[in-house]
Amino acid sequence: MGARDLRRHGFTPRDVLVGIAASGRTPYVLGAIEEARRAGAITVGISCTPDSALSRAVDIAIAPLPGPEVVAGSTRMKAGTATKLVLNMLSTGTFIRLGHVYGNLMVNVQPKNSKLLARARRIVTQATGISYDAAADLLADAGDSVRTAIVMGKMGVDRQAAEKRLAESGGSVSQALHG
Repeated sequence: MGARDLRRHGFTPRDVLVGIAASGRTPYVLGAIEEARRAGAITVGISCTPDSALSRAVDIAIAPLPGPEVVAGSTRMKAGTATKLVLNMLSTGTFIRLGHVYGNLMVNVQPKNSKLLARARRIVTQATGISYDAAADLLADAGDSVRTAIVMGKMGVDRQAAEKRLAESGGSVSQALHG
């Protein structure tokens, strides 16, 4: 079923599959991993069991060892928490590699509501050193793009120049500013 679902969702060799199975032997996950490998994709396995079938089947094995559960048979506790921490690390690293982070700021915020707009303004304020009100104006001038606003604010350029620098840097604010 895992292989079938992977094919159904248009998985390609350019994708990366992260299989999660606390025991390292869940048939659905192993089937999906086998299909991903057959497609030529990179595979990662997260299992809280050392030398599990999943760990042996993937390109990159991650095996946190949280120890036995407080309540036997309840993997949602320690194993689930350990797995969530690994997933947080993987997603944070991915965001950094994709250029969604500048310093320690998430710059890929899409300000589609008032909460996210306030967050975007705080990020622009922190990244550029300008006031919160000035950040609101800069964001508006940047078409509500946090990345563009940061480049505009730090380099003193207009939106078109900032967008050009970001395009040339693959969307990385750091590279747009220093490259």
